[in-house]
Amino acid sequence: MELFQVDDDGRLFISSAIDDWDVAARYGVDVIIDLEGAVDACVPTATDHCLYIYFPISDDNEQLPTLTKLRAIARLGATLIGDGHRVLSHCGMGFNRSALVAGLILVELGMPGAAAVERLRSRRPGALYNDGFAAYLASLNATAASVSRSGYGSNL
Repeated sequence: MELFQVDDDGRLFISSAIDDWDVAARYGVDVIIDLEGAVDACVPTATDHCLYIYFPISDDNEQLPTLTKLRAIARLGATLIGDGHRVLSHCGMGFNRSALVAGLILVELGMPGAAAVERLRSRRPGALYNDGFAAYLASLNATAASVSRSGYGSNL
């Protein structure tokens, strides 16, 4: 398992399925957005240690997942990043579903969708080969409400 840093500040990452928590821990990850079909067995279960969001979605090129839930998860991810947390979005292979959610988080943080697609593809070679996901992200404008308490967003 390899983590790919998406932002410049080291607060947003994507990866394939988590098989070794130590890799995520080395990066200080304390929020996981799990988009694949199996619940991660290696995630710490200590109280108040790790926020684990489980929302398995399909990697369907013809149909987008439920956008209301995806956008809500992205807003939560952006808020947590703004407050200094480190977020890992992951799926089975780490190319499409994880990149879709990371891209939505970038949009929530103020990056235009087309720039988010470009960023993800440069940071994770092969990312967003699902044309439907890429086209959806590219069509989005930066969210106007992308202001955080910590001022994060200028260094995406």
